[in-house]
Amino acid sequence: MAVEEKRARIEKTAGLSQAGSRMYEPYRALGYIASSIPHSIQYRGQTAFITTSIGRSFHVYDAEKINLLFVGPHFDHDVVSVLSIGDETFASTGGRVVVCRRGKRVCELEAVSRGEINSLVQFGDHVLGISEDNTVVIWDRNTRELFTEIEFERESFAVTALVHPSTYVNKIVIGSSQGTMQVWNIQSRRCLYEFKTMGSGITCMVQSPVIDVLALGLLDGRILLHNVKQDRAVMQLAQEDRVTALSFRTDDVPMMATANSEGDVALWDLDNKRLMHVLQNAHDGVISSVDFMVGQP
Repeated sequence: MAVEEKRARIEKTAGLSQAGSRMYEPYRALGYIASSIPHSIQYRGQTAFITTSIGRSFHVYDAEKINLLFVGPHFDHDVVSVLSIGDETFASTGGRVVVCRRGKRVCELEAVSRGEINSLVQFGDHVLGISEDNTVVIWDRNTRELFTEIEFERESFAVTALVHPSTYVNKIVIGSSQGTMQVWNIQSRRCLYEFKTMGSGITCMVQSPVIDVLALGLLDGRILLHNVKQDRAVMQLAQEDRVTALSFRTDDVPMMATANSEGDVALWDLDNKRLMHVLQNAHDGVISSVDFMVGQP
């Protein structure tokens, strides 16, 4: 009897071996349970957590195994932007920014009557967002109170993106659909500098690993690496279709990833200024955000 059981186990193992290794089988597809809203990544020590919008709520995942950790409350309106800072998740929905901790509603940032608040970003102790009426709204993250607002005329400067350049105290760079950028001091609420047009609308901006250099994604498919201190182009690349997201490797390898509205991801060798590879149809639809994990390839 024991011999027959052993033979059965051996035959079962052989059958699994013939079926092939499961090492590269799909594990879990995050995009199936996330909306088109850009995700937010938060690091606690060496552990990364991903927050994604799922319509009228949000999910928080452990990035290593894509385990679902927390589910946010159900809101009355769709979540249009999410931002994770420490233990807190900021969810913009219905013109309000709701603060949640471990999936539970805690409070709201001071209300503003400016329509939906998109593109939430952190800047030190502040939370910034772009309102539906073309205003950059800034809150104090600790007091939850409104810190200041910067209004723009849509006809001359329609805000599309904003970023805090590393080491620039109290300063943010704001991009527009007209292709121009402005540097603002949020403390004094003054425009310090305006760049000439990039020749196409700015769709996204991120800080590069190099101080003073920002990466700009443009509507016409160009990617510009621009030195904001010297106001000069460092590098120009181009992909098919508009640029929807940008990210850099942070493990000392000069590589950049860019995404487009057709679901493709392009990988660039920045040392040699050349395209390395294109992941075609990496996503079924517009790729709204792409990120290299910190310190990983």
